[in-house]
Amino acid sequence: MISSPLDGKSFDVIVAGAGSAGSAAACSAARAGARTLLLERHGYGGGILTAAMIHTFDAIKSCADNDVEVVAGFARELLTEISALGGDATADNPSEALTIHPEVYKVAIDRLLARADVDVLYHAHVCDALLDDSRVIGVEAALRDGRARFRAPVVVDGTGDAEIAFYAGAAFDLAPDLQALTCHFRLGNIAPGRTWRDWEEITRRAMQAAHAAGEIKIFGGPWIIRLADGEISVNATRVYGNPVDAAQVSAAEQEGRAQMLQIWNILRRRAPELANSYILSGASQLHIRESRIIRGGYVLTEDDIKTTVRFPDSIAVGAWPVDIHPTNGYVGVHPHKENPPVPYEIPFRCLVPQAVDGLLVAGKPISTTHRAHGSTRVPGTSLATGQAAGVAAALSARAGGNVRDLDVHLLRAALREQCAIVSVPGTDAARAT
Repeated sequence: MISSPLDGKSFDVIVAGAGSAGSAAACSAARAGARTLLLERHGYGGGILTAAMIHTFDAIKSCADNDVEVVAGFARELLTEISALGGDATADNPSEALTIHPEVYKVAIDRLLARADVDVLYHAHVCDALLDDSRVIGVEAALRDGRARFRAPVVVDGTGDAEIAFYAGAAFDLAPDLQALTCHFRLGNIAPGRTWRDWEEITRRAMQAAHAAGEIKIFGGPWIIRLADGEISVNATRVYGNPVDAAQVSAAEQEGRAQMLQIWNILRRRAPELANSYILSGASQLHIRESRIIRGGYVLTEDDIKTTVRFPDSIAVGAWPVDIHPTNGYVGVHPHKENPPVPYEIPFRCLVPQAVDGLLVAGKPISTTHRAHGSTRVPGTSLATGQAAGVAAALSARAGGNVRDLDVHLLRAALREQCAIVSVPGTDAARAT
């Protein structure tokens, strides 16, 4: 094995993955006083919002009432930075989601990580967990200049696929009906003057006509984000497969790109407004909505969401509908926003894997049922659980690394100090400001 010059370095907290959850965790841990290392396999942060080009921070606001903010703290600072850089594209897009430009988002993350004094390594492929019995004491990563083993009393898994938890032997579930995968893409040189609602009507009409004529068997939506006049992002491809199976995800990536070209050609033929359009870019990776889900100290259920159960160890608030992209051949817009939930609470125990210490999991793989995951998986909620995991990691590292022994009252107070919302707005001191 060729070792990197960085091999053997130690930190207070290590975060794997620089998506919504990981970037929030890294900045929040560092601001809570922990020397923090962030490892990311791409050359930039942002996760599915940049690499998979989904463009929207769903569940920053309540889907039931768009005037109610449910995620603040790091998320608010990130959105302020994006807006200051000119990357806020929310003006003409769905009101329940906050839309951003992915290239600006990359720079905003870099700035916040630097401001928080996080040690960042891009092009770092985390390939194993370092263990002392059932305790995670660090990670191994493949870097551009060799392998490196980094040690820390607490590790945060922000990979989106629970990769560190998997390497550590943590229990997890993989649903037999994993949500559909999507290759998002952007079109330019489209007819000017249309709103995002116009574009959804135009593209859906074209795709339904193509489906009726037998030109295409399967597609979703389309759902459209309008990034600028003359440019749209299209969410329409629908691919099936297990995203943590190497062979299946490789085949799915190829299928997603093939579908992108097929759908673009249908839209050019059947929608005059798109006749002269061209593909600006396709996503660097598929949008993975669901893969491994850890088994934690508590499993959040759909009933918890619908009945708004209150948790004494609540550390984040969710607000997205149970949005599950089907794998049963469903064509078009699946039912999902008809009955949006009121804001609900997520307990800290959902971030703590069973039988493995020194590890916290944030973002998509937190401990839920398959149905509840359809709500908690979105980027806005991932920012919230990421901030909670980062602060918890810093506090636990200071106390010796036993994350399951952490005083949740201390954690909630520390999160409030970082202006995070820890309970449903209007209840027991949800936030400090």
